[in-house]
Amino acid sequence: MSLKKWLESGYSKSKGKKIEESVKPITKAQKKKAIKKITQTKEEKKKRNKDSIDEFLSHILEFKEFLNSRTYLRGDFDRIITWIRNINYKYEELLNQRKSSEIEVKKTKTELVKEIPPKFLDEKLSITLKKFVYKSDMNKSDKYYLGKLKKIVQNELKKGNIYQVLDKILND
Repeated sequence: MSLKKWLESGYSKSKGKKIEESVKPITKAQKKKAIKKITQTKEEKKKRNKDSIDEFLSHILEFKEFLNSRTYLRGDFDRIITWIRNINYKYEELLNQRKSSEIEVKKTKTELVKEIPPKFLDEKLSITLKKFVYKSDMNKSDKYYLGKLKKIVQNELKKGNIYQVLDKILND
């Protein structure tokens, strides 16, 4: 069979039409729909993963799925490098969030210490409390006074609960 007859046959023409249909350029509307669908799925994933740790773990799992789906990685070095950089960025972001939350907690503790009147505690107890809040070096006597302060606070809280019960009884 010559090449001309083979190309003119109905089989090759129908196959050529199928190939042309599959390779047709995508319209702008189809592109917009595809982009909208992709962004919606990403937004849904973000809503599911509210916690930053879960989000970080989801990025790692996506990377793992990507690696598992590929059989030949040599051509994907650029993609892999991009994935690793993104994961590293997310990890640093997570660490920065934790550090900022620790700083906020520390600020609140220091502000609470400033609200305590200076004559409310003994001198040694107030010094120990400030050392504990500002995380400076504590010696054995400071640890002793810290334990003593914790016991005092627990006893006063028990008394406070009793006074609350008495207040409810008297006011009702």
